[in-house]
Amino acid sequence: MTDFQVDTSMCVHCGLCLPSCPTYAVTGSESESPRGRVVLLDEVRRDLGGGRVPDPGAWAALDHCLDCRACEAVCPAHVPVGHAVEELRAAAPGRRSPLLMAAALGSPSGVRRFRRWVKAAARPRVRRVLGAGRSLPAPWGPMLALASGAPAAPQVPEDSRDLSAGSGEVVRFFWGCVMEGLYARTNRRSAELLRRVGYRVQVEDAPLCCGALARHQGDPEAARRWARSVIERFEESGAAMFVTNAAGCGAAFKEYDAWFRDDPAWAERARAFARQVRDLVELVDPDRLPLARTEPDRPVTVHDACHLAHAQGIRDEVRAILRHLGVPVVEMSEADLCCGSAGIYNLTHPEMARALRDRKVAGIPAGVSRVVTSNPGCMLQIQSGLRESGLSIDAAHWVDVVYEALYEGEEARLAAPR
Repeated sequence: MTDFQVDTSMCVHCGLCLPSCPTYAVTGSESESPRGRVVLLDEVRRDLGGGRVPDPGAWAALDHCLDCRACEAVCPAHVPVGHAVEELRAAAPGRRSPLLMAAALGSPSGVRRFRRWVKAAARPRVRRVLGAGRSLPAPWGPMLALASGAPAAPQVPEDSRDLSAGSGEVVRFFWGCVMEGLYARTNRRSAELLRRVGYRVQVEDAPLCCGALARHQGDPEAARRWARSVIERFEESGAAMFVTNAAGCGAAFKEYDAWFRDDPAWAERARAFARQVRDLVELVDPDRLPLARTEPDRPVTVHDACHLAHAQGIRDEVRAILRHLGVPVVEMSEADLCCGSAGIYNLTHPEMARALRDRKVAGIPAGVSRVVTSNPGCMLQIQSGLRESGLSIDAAHWVDVVYEALYEGEEARLAAPR
């Protein structure tokens, strides 16, 4: 899908989208539902086209959209509400990218700084100090509260293991900014898991961002600048596929063709790149994995990251891998309802994000040891809720569960990018 223009004639107002929409689930308000937003999209576009300032209430209801794509996944008419809201943000008068976006993710050096910041914030002593500032106004208070979900700073060995040996296909693995900043160990395990299932692995040699956060916040040109860098490096690599373990990044990569649909110089290159993108879980065939070394003693539950389940249509693969390993999976209620992370939505819309986070935590079944998911924002958001609720369970990436079941004590020795 490359045309995200929406008008009221596309929506038949059937209501199938209502149960899937996170903001409608919390508020019960029609204006906070996908079909309500279709009407508001038309209204705001007419105002902008006529040189008028949109009604603040209409714009607020549109901007409350998490862009989780849940409505698009169930809509029989395929109305691209989330995509349309995302594109409209770029036209909003006076909209600015948050300071964090501009300072941290605007350049390769910014990504390096961001990685250092999040590693520092992850240290337990620093986290305790930051916790005292949670009552500050947004985005600072919510940012400090969110930091409570960060893991302890991972210790990554300095020497590296050769991942390029073997005769399998060459794939390029994406470190990312949030994943590398907070979950570097999971990145190492992901690259090593690819090697163990038969791929020759390249890892990026410069800090890159997928551009999704900039696009979500209404800065499509900044997003395209990152996309051009990613595409160029992949073309130079000669790899057969481009792999990520972050659902949000994967959804962005697979939509690069839409980002450049009006750019004749980049449209075909973006299409070719998007066709080669894979989420890591798509390349891990359960039948190519050995059996787990020990029988897991407690079950896990799975939170479906929005941009894996709704945007990429990948729902059963994580569960299939876990079950192959003998890991019992107990389903949580509303497993595919957004947790409230949604890029940096938990910083820009903290009240709604908190309501969704608490709803997610309340749906976790008793007796599980972990909430397993596939996106760094989800892990951070859910973990902050778990800690605040006093629950002694963790949010973890599925790669960590697999790696610990199969290869505990055989940590990948892969150096961090500089």
